[in-house]
Amino acid sequence: HRSSIMKVMIHNTELLIATEKERWLRLHLEGGVTITEISKRTGFSRDTLHRWKREYLMNGLEGLVLKSRRHHSYPRTTSLEVIRLIKTLRKISPRFGAQKIALRLKKQYGITIHWRTVHKVLKREGLLRVRRRLKTKERWVKRTTYPGEIVQIDVVFARRYNRKWLYQFTAVDGYSRWRYIEVFEEQNNLTAITFLINLIGKAEFKIKGIQTDNASIFTNRYTGYSRRQIPLIQEFISLTRSVTSMILPITLLKQVNHNRMVRLKGLIGQIKRSSGILLPLVPYLNLIDILSTYIHWYNNEREHLGIDGLTPVERLKN
Repeated sequence: HRSSIMKVMIHNTELLIATEKERWLRLHLEGGVTITEISKRTGFSRDTLHRWKREYLMNGLEGLVLKSRRHHSYPRTTSLEVIRLIKTLRKISPRFGAQKIALRLKKQYGITIHWRTVHKVLKREGLLRVRRRLKTKERWVKRTTYPGEIVQIDVVFARRYNRKWLYQFTAVDGYSRWRYIEVFEEQNNLTAITFLINLIGKAEFKIKGIQTDNASIFTNRYTGYSRRQIPLIQEFISLTRSVTSMILPITLLKQVNHNRMVRLKGLIGQIKRSSGILLPLVPYLNLIDILSTYIHWYNNEREHLGIDGLTPVERLKN
């Protein structure tokens, strides 16, 4: 009988532990030593010894073998259907993280699942991308408080087509993340002014202020005017001076007032992160249609974690 048990047991350690338990129980069953006395000698509790005794009397030495404490069932395990949806959403939008996928599951499929669970599924399926983030020492200050308070404008070189340069002008509202994009073959004061006029006509809110970087198409401050002896007569924003019918306060990246509730230096990252990510991926002939489709998707369907999982249009309505 003991040899058959040894064949069943995989590890010798399990057999040694079971045999040691049997030795102490025989002192009680055959030698008449009480459970209390064995408890004092071994250090095991009386409840543990009585449990060993019950298992030994029912199953013999096999009852003393260490058993796995693993649960027999996992009722809270994520279902295969939910895992399939997570993988599908990730493949459709590879840039979407766990939080956005959790929001999309709740809005489109009515499935409430914590984003950390989604993250575990993505990690287990090998769908995560490892990114190294640079640490920042900048102080966080409250963002904009209403639509149109600060609209960021930026321009990037997107691509070259048919011996022509293509530049992407992008505008992002700091409050709602509402975005507007146009493409020009040149970047100068005229195209910047044209883009601003079109932006004001397309915006669903009144623009109160604009923020740009220090590019020469937006400012004259760094093209000779700042070297004048009398700084009060600097003509320092050509964009505002040219658009005389709409006097808008324009703030440069280096003109940051840290006493304000809005830290413009930090807000400029909203547009820097999104500029120039579209044009290199689409053919030039279908650019207008694709731009309109992309802008509609971005403003009406794409959830933004910075505005509590809402779309820009939902943020404007609220």
